[in-house]
Amino acid sequence: MKNNLIIKSVLTAGLLSFILITPHQVKADSLQRLADNLCEYAKTDNRASMRKKLKGARMKLKAIYPALVCGSEGSLLRVAVVNNASNAAKFIVSKAGKKSLKGVEKDGKTALQYTEGLVAAGDASKQAFVDIIQAKM
Repeated sequence: MKNNLIIKSVLTAGLLSFILITPHQVKADSLQRLADNLCEYAKTDNRASMRKKLKGARMKLKAIYPALVCGSEGSLLRVAVVNNASNAAKFIVSKAGKKSLKGVEKDGKTALQYTEGLVAAGDASKQAFVDIIQAKM
């Protein structure tokens, strides 16, 4: 009888810990998939899919943008700039918020400073992105 009680207690504790831990893991996995999808949509200049994915997840870009990093490429906006994704960049700039856009990234530069650096280095095609970002500031 004692053994039965111990087994039931262990099973109950295991089940409860599984129930309590699983939602956090599922949420973390869902957020990672969301981030991966947004990064991919920024690369392919797919503004509509970005909007649809955020709406489906019931998330606002402004809320997650500061923590959103697309691997070694940096922020979502940098990914759009590097891939000449002007529609995605316009969407990101319009939804991320001024404070997020003014945030400094790992290399010590804001998205605007990074983009201006590309223009200064001779990539005149990035001037349109500088204009898009400056319009929001």
